[in-house]
Amino acid sequence: MFGKNLRWIAFLIALVGFAFASAAQAAAPQLFFTDLLSAPATGGENGNGAYVTLYGNGFGASQGTSTVSLNGSTSSVRVVSWGTGWLWYQKIVVQLLPSATTGNLSVNVAGTGSNSLPFTVRGGHIYYVATSGSDSAAGSFTAPWKSVANAVHTMSAGDITYVGNGVSQTAMDNYNGCVAVTGGSGTAALPVALVGYPGAIATIGSASNCSYSLRTPQVSGSMDYWVVANLKFVSGDFDLVSVSGWRVVGNDLSNTRGSGQSATLHAETVTQLTVNGNYVHDVGTAAGSIDKYYHGVYYTTNSNHIFMGWNEVAPNNTRSTTSGGCRAVQFYSTGGADQFDLHVHDNRIHDAICDGLNFATVNPGGGTVEAYNNVIYHVGTGPDPGNGSSNYACILVGSGGTPTVAADLYNNTLYDCGSRGVSEGDAGALAVFGVPVRLRNNAIQILSNEAYLTNSTSGYCSSLTGSSNLWFGGSGTACSSQLSGNVGSDPLFVAAGSANFHLQSVSPAIDKGTTISALTTDLDGNGRPQGPAYDIGAYEYGTATIPQPAALQPPTNVRVVP
Repeated sequence: MFGKNLRWIAFLIALVGFAFASAAQAAAPQLFFTDLLSAPATGGENGNGAYVTLYGNGFGASQGTSTVSLNGSTSSVRVVSWGTGWLWYQKIVVQLLPSATTGNLSVNVAGTGSNSLPFTVRGGHIYYVATSGSDSAAGSFTAPWKSVANAVHTMSAGDITYVGNGVSQTAMDNYNGCVAVTGGSGTAALPVALVGYPGAIATIGSASNCSYSLRTPQVSGSMDYWVVANLKFVSGDFDLVSVSGWRVVGNDLSNTRGSGQSATLHAETVTQLTVNGNYVHDVGTAAGSIDKYYHGVYYTTNSNHIFMGWNEVAPNNTRSTTSGGCRAVQFYSTGGADQFDLHVHDNRIHDAICDGLNFATVNPGGGTVEAYNNVIYHVGTGPDPGNGSSNYACILVGSGGTPTVAADLYNNTLYDCGSRGVSEGDAGALAVFGVPVRLRNNAIQILSNEAYLTNSTSGYCSSLTGSSNLWFGGSGTACSSQLSGNVGSDPLFVAAGSANFHLQSVSPAIDKGTTISALTTDLDGNGRPQGPAYDIGAYEYGTATIPQPAALQPPTNVRVVP
């Protein structure tokens, strides 16, 4: 009995020691982005201001003594919820209090401060939509509106509408859209915002009533500077045409019946578009065939100045071989000029029948074209779409012209690319067509019957420059005469078969990367470098590594704001 007690005491001591060690090794909090960049501090629920969602990592599972501050003040915001899981990271919801002033938002966890994000306190109205409301009411929290469509057509510059739990916009608004934004333009300083109420699940879209869940139809008038955040869009394209300054943040987007030359998230002739933290999935999986022209996310026809980060894009998440969309993310300027100023970073892109990330028509000479900190896996699986064959690469870069400035691909992790097969010719980890490309710190692992470069790319080694890339699974490394510092070893991912591409402690990718001073964090938000040099791939190895969640998808439970 005494010996058994000693074993329990030893176990408890070890457990306490582990807890202290884990706390000591905890990652510093890191803010990625917020849904709103500006909002009023009064006029909302209980006389306070707008709700703001902060996305990032290292917040901890509960608040405890941790704080959020705005302009250095912890008393100017009220914490509503703390550390809720979203995709592979977390979110915090705060409400602005009347004392809030313009400044930086930051988080402090157990005495360790985060980076900061700028936030502006400004004027504007705050409205509310609830299932119990009436469209003839005032639209306040005590007298809410009934429909999302009414809110969209009533708001003007600077206004915010929160959409309550259970609200469902399934009736057609106009122009074959369940929501048609036809006016009420915002400005850079005073955007219009349609946002899900904290913890709510509100749905827009209908398989029987609308072809579009939300759209900006090509009609007269300005529809610029909108924020659409924290909502669920189903059974129709989220379609943006000829607008500028939109932010699409933290939404759940799907369209199982999708087909035609479009996408679940489609942007045409759009500029200054931010797409952050969205979950795009179930793309055309009930369409009855595989459609070459339908994609998860599609930026087309002179769409420039695009910023896409921290999204999960899994168009064929059911891994169907008989129906679905084609590419996960596509840039293709149909009938327009090559695209530029494109930034795709910190995304998880996977399960696509065709390409993972397709920069089909780009000209980096007009502005930076880059992809970094992305994990792209199990894409290019085939089979061929019913309306023609495609490309099947993890990343494709091409142009309609002859650019002289290189596109930049760095610190990406590519795995299981192009299993459609080398016999196809356009299947492989990388496809490059007539564009200079600089490759740095990318970790590339292919499987049986896959290739580092597509057959049609093999003659383009002269277009490649860069260093410190890891190649594994094929014969040797790729383009060794153009690329220096290649590593030809197993990257030793923690569990690639379970989509965990963190590095084991003995990985040859650790400290083998070249320094990229502008890249200060990895996909989890950990600082780069953790050791004496940068690691290769999307993740840094180190004691501060944040554990990989078991399930990479939005939670389905509803959290009610206290």
